Amino acid sequence: MILADGMMSQMMEPVIFPDPINLSEPPSKPWVLNGAKGRPGRIIKSLILNAVAMEEHNWKLARKYEIISREIACEETYMTEDARLVVVAHGTAARIAKGGIKRAREMGLKVGLLRPVTLWPFPDHAIREMSRLTKEFLVFEMNTGQMLEDVKLSLEGRSNVHFYGRPGGIIPTPDEIGRAISRLYYRRHLEED
Repeated sequence: MILADGMMSQMMEPVIFPDPINLSEPPSKPWVLNGAKGRPGRIIKSLILNAVAMEEHNWKLARKYEIISREIACEETYMTEDARLVVVAHGTAARIAKGGIKRAREMGLKVGLLRPVTLWPFPDHAIREMSRLTKEFLVFEMNTGQMLEDVKLSLEGRSNVHFYGRPGGIIPTPDEIGRAISRLYYRRHLEED
């Protein structure tokens, strides 16, 4: 499943398209379910009636998901080295947050960004590691808080989690998120040493 940002589909900004694909030689897609054609069939099933086999299957899936979480979870950080407040944002919201963070930095506020690149697996390990540096997180979303719970679960109560969101319609600006960042920064007295 690919989770995409609705704003990206609106094409509201310049886009650079990759080189065109030669349709006479399309790239290999080993993940496509298109019949066996010289290989063992891929059977997808979720009902296993034998209790022992079901438990073995569930342990296999647990190991698989652990590997996926370790190897595929991905995030980007921006100006977090000395941050007292870390904004967590994804997609278009992250790009807007970067502008707000630049404005906050110009005001002398120590703010950074952690942008989850993957939403599943969620980069919970990176967020937990970030809690060693700061105890204040602001989740910024262009919705009513769908990622907020993931951040709270990732932090396991180690840090304070705040939320700022707009539920669609009006696109927040970097100035708007910058004001939200500075209000929270001063309300939490993060300017004090």
